[in-house]
Amino acid sequence: MEGRGVLERAQAQTGFMPGIRSGWLYSLGGVLTAATLYSLLHVTARLIASGNLGEDDPLDAILTQTLSLGYQPGQPPLYDWALWLLERATGPGAVHFQLLKYGLLTATCGFIFLSARRVMKGEGFWAFLSVEALALIYQISWRFHEGFTHAVGAMCAVAATFWALLRLIEGRRLGDYALFGVCIGLGVLTVTTYWIFLAALLGAACLQPSIRGAVLDRRFAATLAIAALIAAPHFIWLAGTPDGIFAILPSFLADDWHGHLRLALAGIGRAFSEPVMYLAPLIFFYPLFFPKMLASIRRTARLTPDASATPDYEQLILHLTLLSVAALLAGALIFGIHRYPVHALMPLFLITSIWLTAQARRSAPSKAQMRRFVIVAASIAAFAFFARSANMYVLEPVCNICRWGVPYAELAGGMRQVGFTEGRIVVTDKELGGNLRRFFPDARIDLAGSRLYVPPLAVPGGAAAKTALVWAGDETHAAEQFQTLLPQLSPGDLATAAKIRVPWRDHFWKPDGYKSSIWHVLVLDLPGAASKSSAGVK
Repeated sequence: MEGRGVLERAQAQTGFMPGIRSGWLYSLGGVLTAATLYSLLHVTARLIASGNLGEDDPLDAILTQTLSLGYQPGQPPLYDWALWLLERATGPGAVHFQLLKYGLLTATCGFIFLSARRVMKGEGFWAFLSVEALALIYQISWRFHEGFTHAVGAMCAVAATFWALLRLIEGRRLGDYALFGVCIGLGVLTVTTYWIFLAALLGAACLQPSIRGAVLDRRFAATLAIAALIAAPHFIWLAGTPDGIFAILPSFLADDWHGHLRLALAGIGRAFSEPVMYLAPLIFFYPLFFPKMLASIRRTARLTPDASATPDYEQLILHLTLLSVAALLAGALIFGIHRYPVHALMPLFLITSIWLTAQARRSAPSKAQMRRFVIVAASIAAFAFFARSANMYVLEPVCNICRWGVPYAELAGGMRQVGFTEGRIVVTDKELGGNLRRFFPDARIDLAGSRLYVPPLAVPGGAAAKTALVWAGDETHAAEQFQTLLPQLSPGDLATAAKIRVPWRDHFWKPDGYKSSIWHVLVLDLPGAASKSSAGVK
């Protein structure tokens, strides 16, 4: 195999990575240990810095007040189910969010390693490099830590599904078909774009005769049955929603049908540019560090399906990638889909990173090139950690929104001063409501407004329970949003609310009170707004 002699000579030298036995590091145990240590470092730094929830977590904190077969029609519930389960052990707050996110990251690293080792014929170093290369994908090395919830579950599901398919192709045992079905069933409960990944993966598998037989085997019926059994409870719930099973479609369709041709053209451009953006800067770093890589791709990559009796896993990934791009093109042409967040493409192009690593391997790199790449990837991961720590600990001017410094604890203390201890909290902002949960774990929190959510919970506290309406000081449409839940409420009622101003403190060099957070709190006696209790805290 091209480049194998160079690789074997490099791996034989234990000095490739000084102080580390390559045989251990380039094993599943080594990868999982490294991923666990990396995760513990980030989790520890995060929890010491702040107990506040990040940009995507607060909504899930509100949703997981209860265990439900579904929460939002366009968002499958598996991630929320896992959060609910972990919360039983840790209580509300940031801990269970961090445990789930980084546990899934560690599992993803394991599945990527196992898959890459199969793709690259058992070569542990390059399988390890496939995992380390994730640190060179911006959406994983940085955005992963700052946001993302359900996408993290999808990342793990995609990696597990691909690994399970490779097992099925090689083993073709009934247990392999069952395992593949479990991965599919869990995957469809993560994000709706997993469906596109699955269709592209099965389509790519059917292109090669040596793989097609495994997918078209009659035992594949067991795969479909198990997947359907796992996903059925949610889809039964979905069928009972106002839009029924088609409620998942808005996550795919564009919201602006005017000028379809213009939208389609924009979507076509993004179908080619956004996969590159998702894989950046990794997709640029590989040819930079391994200059012969592009020539090797031109020489060895084949679009025509391999007709040999031996599966070509690299071609499988290439076809998976091309079919995923074709799906984006079809979405642009047929539905006018022209905008989506870059991280939404993760299910479609995560596995492509293994193909990129395989092409770097085929370029027969020197020992020095491999060492430089490993050092740079590790350095970028370290830089991202320290930059993120500055974001969390220094706050302004390093961060922009500075969610980690918002004084929610002081807000909770102010709410108690104006008479709220238990009952119902109604908010207009998900970040506010999600972050109040840890201070009032027994309260029922409702999200009013356009993203209406009413948990199926009785209001705790009985006759002594109260309702607290809480909104930010700069919220201009609070009355209209609150009236979605309390139609008897009038704008004049909100004028009597308490104003809670909390100065920010403990900045490294700025004086206490360099900025303040302002909220309004109106405490009502249940069941209505006739009797009010509020007082100002300045």
